Amino acid sequence: MDTRHSFMALLALSILAGCNSSSSSEWKEIQTNSKESRFERAKAICNGRAAETQVIAGRLWMAGAIAADSTFKACMAEQGFSPK
Repeated sequence: MDTRHSFMALLALSILAGCNSSSSSEWKEIQTNSKESRFERAKAICNGRAAETQVIAGRLWMAGAIAADSTFKACMAEQGFSPK
């Protein structure tokens, strides 16, 4: 059982590392006060809050995913964005 948990943790870290491996040429600069800028900033803040919620849920994977989704949506609403 311990080996399985270690494998799952390693797999999760590998996936996260793969998601974050982008070069600077893949990024573009956006205007500071534009709608796109505010949206990207809100997404970054809310993704962080959702990740914290997921970590707090710990072993309850499904409950953690649902809680993280709710946290993200609530945070985006706080930032002034709503789903279409």
